[in-house]
Amino acid sequence: MKFKNDKLMDTSAHYYVPLPEKMKHLLYYPISVGYFDCLPSYSVERNVFSSFLLLVMMQGDLVYQVRRGSGVVHAGEALLLDCNQPHFYKASGPCSFTFIHFDGAQSREIFDDIENRCGNVVRTHDAATLLDIISTIMQDIKRQKRINEARTSVMLYSMLLRLLENSGGTGEGLSGTEVVDQAISYIQQHLTDNLDVENIAAHVGYSPSYFSHVFSRKMNMSPYQFVIISRIEKAQHLLQTTEMSVQEIAFQTGFTTVAHFSHTFRKHVGKTPQAYRKLPMM
Repeated sequence: MKFKNDKLMDTSAHYYVPLPEKMKHLLYYPISVGYFDCLPSYSVERNVFSSFLLLVMMQGDLVYQVRRGSGVVHAGEALLLDCNQPHFYKASGPCSFTFIHFDGAQSREIFDDIENRCGNVVRTHDAATLLDIISTIMQDIKRQKRINEARTSVMLYSMLLRLLENSGGTGEGLSGTEVVDQAISYIQQHLTDNLDVENIAAHVGYSPSYFSHVFSRKMNMSPYQFVIISRIEKAQHLLQTTEMSVQEIAFQTGFTTVAHFSHTFRKHVGKTPQAYRKLPMM
């Protein structure tokens, strides 16, 4: 059916699906499926909606927040949410996406595995295939009163396996090196920001615990330690190549107070910022 909502364009559509009559515990089954062209004011906030949500972004960005953290899903990426828990998402501008709410069979186990491996955003290599499968299910619902439940279950399972593959659950997806490279690039470009593990992990699309494990294994230090070292190295460069005050350099490298900056700098370099500045350039 066409979906009337002042936050959606008239091209949007949304269909609800009758639950399976038999073998509900053995099947993957859709609860609702649709396509939304969203205005910038679009947002959803729920405490609970008994299902899992797979959303594939087609255009624009969507900001989301769940209990474990927050992040952004971009065009070509997939967002996977446990809607049994409080969740929120909103458009950061005009955007469009295709989605399916689903449940059944081993939905919980597969969701938990994917979330633990890469968080809620999956950088899928075959978004077009996911879109085709959701479109096929939606067309089936439009054409007939009751869908072929076994066929639909197979299609849903196929989508979940693809997400599992892209998350690294079957040996594919982003390598640990790619994850770390993305994180390092993000850290070095955002040294003045709040660079806690949750924010960095959300940027690369992984859960904080899994991201910390991958980063520490590759770099032999925690993400937090790498952030501090990166800030100190930038401070060393600024001290010897600019006339900025110590206070300015402290703020330019993400420290909130000069005292904290000076203490951390001396701990890692062995000299105060003022003393280091007087050293001849290497």
